[in-house]
Amino acid sequence: MNIVENFKIALSSIWNHKIRSFLTMLGIIIGVCAVIIIVAFGTGAKNQMTEELFSADKNIIELYYEPFPDETGEAVWTEPELTEQDLAEIQQLPGVKVAMGTNYGWGTLTHHDRQIEMDITGVGREYFYGRKITLLEGRYFTKMDIDNVNRVIMIDDFTKEKWFRDEDVVGEIVDIQGNPYKIVGVYESTIPPEYRWSESGEALMPRTTVSLMYFTPEITNMAILGESPETLAETAELAATRLTEIKQLDDGMFTYWSMDEWEAEFESFYNTITLFIGSIAGISLLVGGIGVMNIMLVSVTERTREIGLRKAIGATRMRILVQFLIEAMTLTLLGGLIGILIAYLITFAAGQILPFKPVISPSVVVIGASFSALIGIVFGILPANKASKLHPIDALRYE
Repeated sequence: MNIVENFKIALSSIWNHKIRSFLTMLGIIIGVCAVIIIVAFGTGAKNQMTEELFSADKNIIELYYEPFPDETGEAVWTEPELTEQDLAEIQQLPGVKVAMGTNYGWGTLTHHDRQIEMDITGVGREYFYGRKITLLEGRYFTKMDIDNVNRVIMIDDFTKEKWFRDEDVVGEIVDIQGNPYKIVGVYESTIPPEYRWSESGEALMPRTTVSLMYFTPEITNMAILGESPETLAETAELAATRLTEIKQLDDGMFTYWSMDEWEAEFESFYNTITLFIGSIAGISLLVGGIGVMNIMLVSVTERTREIGLRKAIGATRMRILVQFLIEAMTLTLLGGLIGILIAYLITFAAGQILPFKPVISPSVVVIGASFSALIGIVFGILPANKASKLHPIDALRYE
């Protein structure tokens, strides 16, 4: 009897016992479906979060000062002050597309009787070429705003929607720390709504204004946008070395920090969580396998006379063994395929509702189908072995 005939017998047996076969496959269906859905949801959420958290700064690397430890092993923090001239020097380096200098402040924005805490970033004109800042209303800062230390401010759309609602805010005068500022623009917040943990708003100001307002250096942080992602690390190394030379440092050095490091750690963490949860769901596959073994043992008992008859007319032990293994594998493989189909339908429906799109990997589907077939073989060995060892005379006598 060839493999095709064995598959036909297996399908016939499943069809003749539809309800029993379905209940047997249920554990496999649930297990495969659960694993695929969990991995799909995990991959989709990870891709969405990676896109939102890291993509905007993919080609940007921060430069920062790192002091050398003294004789006691402690680092003495005397960070050198950065200037516009330093920024211009870094801008001229090969591989640097945009060099950006920023400083920071905070304050309470007051407009009439409304107040909101603001995280303020001081920027120069180059900031808008290096960062993905989407202007929704008004304008960006001009060179005159920077050079003349104008009291102008851009607020994010979160601040506008929360405190100004449908008002036309461009041109409005607001108060920050007792000083008046003119709103010249509204931009799309750089923090996705689902990752916002506080009610503080964001704002941009000319860094010259922030420096005057908070008595801070005009540039406290420097970052570079590389011309090519492939050479970004080399460009950052060159920029950090050059900045160290410019400042003539002997008690420390400038180095760089890349978003790639965080992204790799984030991806590793998310993959571990997904694998752990998927493994828990995979336990149902083992439970389903035990159910398959139980039903196949019942099937062997029910078909004892059939086995004896086949052996009496010349069927070898190996053929009997292969037949029952194929039946067990067919049962679990069908369960796996049904589970895959259900997982596709659920993920498609969920993708219309969720803020991210679940991603079903073809490799996960292949592994799910293969693993379900493997379960049939593993848990079908005992029943198949029992069937193949039946003595034809004893089997024919069985009632």
